Amino acid sequence: PKVERGLGRVMHMLSRLIRLTPRTFPLHTQSFRPARLATLREAVIRVCDRSLSTRLTKIVATIGPASEEAAPLSRCVAAGLNVMRVNFSHATVEEFHLRRRNLRADAAGHLCAVMLDTKGPEIRMGGLRVCKETGNRKAKVTMTAGSQILLTTDAAWNGTSDEKTLYVGYPQLAEKLSAGSRVLLDDGLISLAVKEVRVDEGTVCCEVLNTSDIGERKGVNLPGIITGLPPLSEKDCEDIRFGIEHDIDMVAASFVRNAEGVEEIRRHVADCHRRYAAEAADTPPPLIISKIESTEALDNLEAIINASDGIMVARGDLGVEVPLEQVATWQKEMVSLCIDAGKPVIVATQMLDSMQSNPRPTRAEVADVTNAVLEQADAVMLSGESANGKYPDSSVATQAAIIEHVEGWAARRPDLARPFETTSGGALATAACALVHEATASAIIVLEDGDGAATRCVSACRPCVPIVSISPSAKVCRQLSVFRAVVPLLADSVTMEEGDLLAAAASVLSVEEAGGQAVLLDSTGGIRLLEFGE
Repeated sequence: PKVERGLGRVMHMLSRLIRLTPRTFPLHTQSFRPARLATLREAVIRVCDRSLSTRLTKIVATIGPASEEAAPLSRCVAAGLNVMRVNFSHATVEEFHLRRRNLRADAAGHLCAVMLDTKGPEIRMGGLRVCKETGNRKAKVTMTAGSQILLTTDAAWNGTSDEKTLYVGYPQLAEKLSAGSRVLLDDGLISLAVKEVRVDEGTVCCEVLNTSDIGERKGVNLPGIITGLPPLSEKDCEDIRFGIEHDIDMVAASFVRNAEGVEEIRRHVADCHRRYAAEAADTPPPLIISKIESTEALDNLEAIINASDGIMVARGDLGVEVPLEQVATWQKEMVSLCIDAGKPVIVATQMLDSMQSNPRPTRAEVADVTNAVLEQADAVMLSGESANGKYPDSSVATQAAIIEHVEGWAARRPDLARPFETTSGGALATAACALVHEATASAIIVLEDGDGAATRCVSACRPCVPIVSISPSAKVCRQLSVFRAVVPLLADSVTMEEGDLLAAAASVLSVEEAGGQAVLLDSTGGIRLLEFGE
């Protein structure tokens, strides 16, 4: 009787959802009825009034020289790595092959996704004379506060630059800047104020605002300037082709500035997938995760989210482009918009940065990860901590421990519960989550015989229980590993008996979670409530 009453309520909610338009359902809309809000919040409180031992928030870890060998990489996987990021700003073809081979050789790494992070179209300084003369590529020059420096686009200065004249590889530099503009070198290490622009000469006269040493070929940021750079460089196009040929699961696109750029990247990915993927007809192309790291991207944020498969809050370059005090609030804005749109969002950069050299993070870093989890980001990311640091697997384990504690604590705090308000998941996914709440089920099982769309819809509703997604496609399983709460499970077929389904779900859930009931969303759109065996 309890199940019948629950199903009755779910079908009633479903009928009301179908009659609603997407513009009238979100909580912030005035036409949303308080009675419905109260009902959903009570349901969320009931299902969240217990602790969870399966992490809902995923971990993306950059694998580099410190973690690419088989033993440390296996330890990272065991510690909780869900997605391996390979940064093609630095990685070579040989390093990619080594990292991918070692990941797939690990027994638990076969369903971990591989993310190729592009270098992206960027503006850089040229070479320094001191590096050329000494043969030391790490040699530096000192720029002194109050001194004058001339930025030039004349290629004759590439390799002969010094602290007075600096080559910048961006032909439109003088056309884009004006007196009063800011120029930032090496991730903001040195700030320049533009005093005079000589367009006919292709030069910009600047004042150095702070004293610091700087090496050659460092990045150049032009905050607030629409640079007009293409969405993909020649290197990016070749790297994506190479990655698809070797079965990457997602592309993190650097320096995305607008939705049109995302669409151009998608066309290139689709073309490469059709031409070079081993099983192009039977597998989906890599997901496109757009990295938000410029003021131009912030101006086009909602359009970029809609055009992308997911978003990365790339706080490194973003913190150079916008005032530092705005980074955290932009993060919250991006996470919220992605949740509303049903797109996965990854919070990245310096989350446990001190663990590059220390075995324990700072209290502020722990709080940073905590806030991302409480915001319900799909994933948190490690960069140098896992790629180059002294404690790569400890960094992953620390992040996992923080996530598990915070999610368990939040589950016992009904005032922090977020009702499944999004319409991006669709009516069936919302109804499945409603049944979880009504029956206080332990998990949602999705029979995924497509490209992962059904599972993504359920994840978009932000349920407080694991989503066991059973798919016959390893590629789909790996792509789903970045979505919040999803536990991918590879199976020969999705046409399984109920007992086999429950046994499969129980195999990837903890003992505590594999008890009671599970909501099943099958491939035909049916929703049922199943009982776990003793």
